[in-house]
Amino acid sequence: MNLNFLCQFNETGVGRHCERTFSAIAKFKPADWNLHYLEYGDKDSLRRLLTQTNPQTDHTIAFWRLPVDFLAQIHGRKIGWLFFESDRLPQTWLEQMDAFDKLWMPTDWGRDVLIAHGLSNDKIRVVTCSVNESVYLPRPAAHEGFVFLLVGKFEKRKSLGETVRAFSEEFPASVWPTVELWIKADNPLFPERLTRLQALCAHDRRIRIISGVFTDEQMARLYNHADAFVFPTKAEGFGLPTIEALACGVPVITTNYGGQQVFLKHVQGLYYPVSYEMADIVDIDFDHFYGKQYQGQGYGRWAIPSIDSIRAGMREVFSQRDSWRERAMRASEIIRTEFSMERIARQAMAALTE
Repeated sequence: MNLNFLCQFNETGVGRHCERTFSAIAKFKPADWNLHYLEYGDKDSLRRLLTQTNPQTDHTIAFWRLPVDFLAQIHGRKIGWLFFESDRLPQTWLEQMDAFDKLWMPTDWGRDVLIAHGLSNDKIRVVTCSVNESVYLPRPAAHEGFVFLLVGKFEKRKSLGETVRAFSEEFPASVWPTVELWIKADNPLFPERLTRLQALCAHDRRIRIISGVFTDEQMARLYNHADAFVFPTKAEGFGLPTIEALACGVPVITTNYGGQQVFLKHVQGLYYPVSYEMADIVDIDFDHFYGKQYQGQGYGRWAIPSIDSIRAGMREVFSQRDSWRERAMRASEIIRTEFSMERIARQAMAALTE
């Protein structure tokens, strides 16, 4: 049997998930399965997909929506392992998703969104994402002061502005000079936003901006240098930064909404939930990337975090740090077991062979 991964290994969340899953399946697959990486956007890879796949032996997993007419030319079983952040999807996306033989959603939330749009439950299976438990594990680094950390692209969805405001209001520099906020917020598609982020944080010297492409090992060291991870995101397809922070045993302050629910339900009481209200999505990035597909019909709704709740979470984790570190260590053990690379690889293989 042949298993084709149509994706692209890169530093995005989807790219990292694809590469991590490919490596895990390569390690745990049956001996009679052949695994092929076909790079999305590479002409030779696409040519091979259309001309060399066999309807009797090939399974192709695509991590992107594909045009219906292109998908029809691929032989064998076709599976879409897809991500989205909104609870409302345009008709063109639904048609592309329905053209797959099977759909794998990384979360229960994603599955429920598709069912609410009329797709058949029989077509959908929840096959979630993993965390590299051998890299993302508790190794706290000694340091002075107290460090809050946020990891996520500089975009409205990640609530960087709300986090900066909550931090500055709850821990004024004149009173708390050794409390810091570190932000790793690269956006490869919009590198000029780094200047905007620096301007947003210029009023407070305790806010440190971190940028650049990091390996998993470097990211794990960054998480382990933090005393708390604050991530009041408005919407996530899965929530890779949150699960990585949890795996590292860092106390987490986040919104229990969207894709993150798939793993947060395993650690109830072991993270601080940020309160939020649902609101219509108004966002220049949705306009830029998805405006044509939605045709002015609205992007759906997402979670607007409460500034007061972010402040309360930061204050509680700061003032009760020993208790929260103990909870975070228990959460780490759960996450690294329930979402290990081996477990998710075996989950994927079971879905392929059922």
